[in-house]
Amino acid sequence: MRLNAYAKINLTLDIVGTLENGFHALRSVMAPISLCDEIELEITDNFEFYCNMPELATDDNLCVRASKMFFEATGIKQAVTVRLTKNVPFPAGLGGGSSDAACVLKGLNALFGDPLCENELFAIAEKLGSDVPLCLLSKPALCEGRGEVLTPVSSFPELNIVIAIGRDRLSTPTVFKEYDKMNLPVENSTERFLKALESGDTDKALSETGNAFEPVTDILSPETKLLRDRLLSNGAVASHLSGSGPSVYGVFKDSKSAENAAKALRDMGYFAVSCKTVI
Repeated sequence: MRLNAYAKINLTLDIVGTLENGFHALRSVMAPISLCDEIELEITDNFEFYCNMPELATDDNLCVRASKMFFEATGIKQAVTVRLTKNVPFPAGLGGGSSDAACVLKGLNALFGDPLCENELFAIAEKLGSDVPLCLLSKPALCEGRGEVLTPVSSFPELNIVIAIGRDRLSTPTVFKEYDKMNLPVENSTERFLKALESGDTDKALSETGNAFEPVTDILSPETKLLRDRLLSNGAVASHLSGSGPSVYGVFKDSKSAENAAKALRDMGYFAVSCKTVI
């Protein structure tokens, strides 16, 4: 069985408070994008895991952890070989590892005749990480709580996207820590985005995209702001950080404009790829 594990972007990301467990409370509209890893599953006598990037072929990989949790939950005594081909850069704020885990869960459930219901799959996904439930849903959604409370967003438009990543790498815990120090006001880009989308005004919705972490990452990694500015100067109608970075995305009016912008950034030495939202 061969599957695509789609990356995701945060079109909006607001931090709206603190949960009882101490985690930050988020409101974010996330969408899968066509940039993806590839996963192959095969029933075998013994569990094996392979990856085209040897440094990721460890027992701590989310693909391995997802497999173990699936077999523990189902009691199935058979095993699988999991082969992962990484195409999504990491760490980047694109949910690549989370998507891999979700894809393995979904694939194993199909491979063994759907022993787990949807609620059971999502319960496992939530234990694996905040972004795994969204990746398991694999459609645009409003994500709340730590990101695991999902409300699908209907009538979501197909968007032409460019993902760009510089040389810096950002630690998510560091970004959260610095955000707390800055005592920034709560934004409400998510609500404005959803209202505009509901009214059918995609242009207005795109003008409301945003990411609460940008004031932090502009300081920790000025390169992220430089990339956003370069995407805008190459024709993007909106450009923001995804997740806690360091990847940024730009939204373009058409695929040709997106491809041209991606090429321009690649010519400058950056990772850049054009893709689309998966709806």
